This record gives sequence, C-alpha cells and structure tokens, in this order.
Amino acid sequence: MFVALFLILSGVPFFLDLLAGGTYPLWEVLLFAVTLGTLRVVTIMTELRRPRLMIVPILMIAAAFFLFARLPRQERTPEFTRRRIVMDGSYVFLTIMLGYRLFLSFTSTEGVAHVALQTELSFAHAIQSTLVPPVSYCGRALDVYGCSVPSAKVGGDLVDLVADGDKVFVYLADVSGHGISAGILMGMLKTAIRQAWLTQQSLPALLDNVNAVLPAVKEPEMYATLAALRFDASSQVEIAVAGHPPILHYRGKSQDISRCAMRQYPLGLVAEPGYVSAQISCDPGDLFVVISDGLIETMNARAEEFGLARLEKSVVAHATESLPEIYEALMRAVSAFGEQRDDRTVLIVRIREKAEDQGIRTIGLYSDSPKQQ
Repeated sequence: MFVALFLILSGVPFFLDLLAGGTYPLWEVLLFAVTLGTLRVVTIMTELRRPRLMIVPILMIAAAFFLFARLPRQERTPEFTRRRIVMDGSYVFLTIMLGYRLFLSFTSTEGVAHVALQTELSFAHAIQSTLVPPVSYCGRALDVYGCSVPSAKVGGDLVDLVADGDKVFVYLADVSGHGISAGILMGMLKTAIRQAWLTQQSLPALLDNVNAVLPAVKEPEMYATLAALRFDASSQVEIAVAGHPPILHYRGKSQDISRCAMRQYPLGLVAEPGYVSAQISCDPGDLFVVISDGLIETMNARAEEFGLARLEKSVVAHATESLPEIYEALMRAVSAFGEQRDDRTVLIVRIREKAEDQGIRTIGLYSDSPKQQ
C-alpha cells in the first residue's frame, strides 16, 4: 500500500510540469516527486500511529507545493519541450497504472485479511458483551454493582454474580493477556466457576476444581487471577484471593479501609496449589471493593502508578454515595490520572440492614433460585 501511495503521489510533480509545458528543471521535478511521495507515506503512517501529529507532514506537503509553484521556469526549444511533455505524460501514466495495480493487490490480500479480522473482533466483542454485562444486584442484605471496560474490543476481565436465596457469590477474574484468546479463556473460566457453584462446593474446593480444569483448555503461559466473596445470612463473608490485587474492605463505623490479601497462586498456573479461604466480619454500611490491576497500574506522564493508596482515598471520599456513583467516581479518578492501557474492572458490594422482603432485582447473566420468585 505504501509503495502504491508513493508512486501515485510522485507523479503529481510531473503532471504539474506537463501542464506548464515542461518548463521546470528536471532535477527539481525529480526532487519534488521524491519529497511528495515520501511525505504522503509519512502522513499515512503518522495517521495510523500518532493521529495528533498528522498536521506536521500535511504542512510540509503544502510548503512543498508552494515552493515548487514559485520555482523559476526556463525557456525551452520546441523539440526539447516536446520530449519533456512526452516524458512527463509517460511517467504520470506509469505511476498511475503501477500504483493502481499495487493498490488492487493490497486490497485483495492484506485488505481482505484486515476486513476479516475486524469482523471477527466485532463478533468477539458482541460475545464478550453478552458474557460480561454490567452486574447490578439488590438483595435483602447487600447491594452489588460491577462493570468492566476492556482496553480493546475483546478483554480478559470477568465480573460475575450468582445468587441463591441469601447465598450470594461474587467474583472478579483477570485473564492474562488480551485479545480473542484471553476472551475465550474468560468465557471458559466463567462456565467452569458457575458449574462448580451449582455443585455447592466450598470456596477452596471450587477454586481447586477450576484450577484443575483450566490447563487442558488454555495455552501453557496463560492464567487467571481471581478475587471472590461468598455471602450468606450471617455477619461473616468468606473471601479468597488467588494472585489478584487485595480486596478493599471499607468499614462504615470507623470509616477506614483494610486490605484483604492472600498469597496464593493464580488459577491454571500450578497443578495442585491447595487454595484456602478466610472469614471476615462485616457490619451494615461496610463496602467491599474489588478491582483489576488495570486501574492501579495506570501510569501518568511521570511514569507513576495510580496505586492502591489513591484508590482508597477515592473510595473513602465517595463511600456514602450509591454504588454506580462510587464506580463512576473511581473511573473518573483513574482516567484523569493516566491513559487506559489495560482492562479496567470494578466490583463493589455494600452491606446493609435486612429489611422486609423487597424481592431481587438483577441485571446480568446469573440465575436465581425458584424460591426467590
């Protein structure tokens, strides 16, 4: 494609010389042809990589046209003029034909492959939107809100919730890598976790079984980090963290935050890691915030990471707001800090007083037991 653009644009100076009757010096026409073709290629490359800098080669092209138009012309004999006109016309014809042929060759090979790839990515993005929708849950004892913003059309982050009466299981998983392979493994991970949940396994057993399944359906270097919380009717919450950033626990009474971390291997990395869980006491007004590393590893212009400390300050500042408002506040803070280069996912749980049965309102892909209906 770049060769085709170079040939077509390099023919413009010869066309201008043709209109002028071949009165421009030949070396100047050749120099302008090479300059114009090169600048056009630079313009395309700049537009693809750094669109904001595209104005620079455009201004250079405009300046080249201006300078060429002001070059002095020379008087030529009729025979010399005829030969120059024939040469200019031949070069213009050849560059147009060769450039057109190369462009057709590009569209029939790389162009078709690019369109096919974009179609596959759009299809994969539609599948991911189905597998990872925003999660919103309102129960008798807790509220949950979670959302994922992939860095590309297909991401590897997963936020999910499964409810069965007073039992609520929520988790956030982060599959290594990006693109379609990470999205496929994310879908397999969600299926495996939900299947294990249906068998009513303990949280450590669930992670052990999922870890045993993953190696057969993934590349050797791939893995998934996970942070999970399991709620029931008690004032305790069971947590498990496998290679994931710590779960943040905001206490409504003391208005402080603790980090719930566990040193365990990610899923699919070690054959028999022996996962464990922990019990944490919680009170009405408490918040549990789970995030993916795409937030805390966001870099600013000074190569500083956003980090957990800044995230905790934002959580404390907005702790009394609704869960969607807390989510938006966190995303605004991270976006203002630095450019997104990884998937950003947030899962927020608020503990509240049990009240009369208000029913269950859900948005997302998870099943409620018949006794809730």
